[in-house]
Amino acid sequence: MTEPEFLPPTPRLAAVDGVELLARDVVPGRPGVRGTGSPLLLLHGLGDDRDQLRFLSDALCSEGEIALLPTLRDHPSSPAPAWGYSPLDYAADVHRVSDVLSAPAHVIGYSYGALVGLVHAVAMGPARVRSLVLLDQSLERRPQRIEGGEWAESSFLKWEWDWTHLLGMLTAAGIPVLMVVPRDSHVIPEHERAALLARRDPLFSCVLVDGVHADVVRPDGPVLPVIEDFYAQHCPAPLKES
Repeated sequence: MTEPEFLPPTPRLAAVDGVELLARDVVPGRPGVRGTGSPLLLLHGLGDDRDQLRFLSDALCSEGEIALLPTLRDHPSSPAPAWGYSPLDYAADVHRVSDVLSAPAHVIGYSYGALVGLVHAVAMGPARVRSLVLLDQSLERRPQRIEGGEWAESSFLKWEWDWTHLLGMLTAAGIPVLMVVPRDSHVIPEHERAALLARRDPLFSCVLVDGVHADVVRPDGPVLPVIEDFYAQHCPAPLKES
């Protein structure tokens, strides 16, 4: 007997005229992948698209669950409004399509996508988010990093404010958080790395891995086993009935 064709769910706002939604893939968990028994939401970094983290959805999305991989605004195939490039704007875009996830999701974000995932998780809370994985993103205010040009608005609205306090809001709500930092990261300065490693919170983990910023999104890189260990500790998959 052949398997029935997978029909990806559609956000309800797709039926509303005038609402522009992110381009996205909704993919089913692969046969034999145990995962954690929950859906996934994966958010790529600036300058890339939804395929960047596909290797993680393939490895971590449980059979019978789905993974949502949107392409962020002003990236290929997604809307590119003239303004509106705060992390809150990006998170609102994700909010508009996340109703396709029928249960609290594991959120994974890389670089700027990690900040978007953090804002999304705080806004949605434990009713919609089961855990959060942040792949190499600074959360401290660093106005010296503000740039002009194409990403001027996004850069200002990210670096002019400190976002670190959101970590405590998540763990206080019972949402486990993992921060993965490459040893040779150019994104997270040494003092911020030291503060993250020294943070004492049973639901927060910071793990150093070998490599540079781009290595955490290499399919053969160091990240997958770290995420699997984090899920095993905080979000183990339920045992299937025999």
